[in-house]
Amino acid sequence: MFDHVGPQAATQGPGWGFGFGWSVLSDASQAATPQAEGTIQWGGAYGHYWFVDQKNRLTAVQLTNTAFEGMSGAFPWQVRDAIYGQRK
Repeated sequence: MFDHVGPQAATQGPGWGFGFGWSVLSDASQAATPQAEGTIQWGGAYGHYWFVDQKNRLTAVQLTNTAFEGMSGAFPWQVRDAIYGQRK
């Protein structure tokens, strides 16, 4: 997966660009994430969030009804970190 817009898109914060319909991780250290560069992710306003990390062979889908918290609050990042913590 490739960043087609560049970091100025700032869709998911520092280290993330934008591809064809989702954010693309271009700098994992800048984003402070355990995900591999090239990971794609997106979330929706009504509480869903997903990511695909091809390098680590991981896919996660979270479906909640928590509006913005389920998309970009602490919950999706805590689930992400727990998933990667289990793989170490």
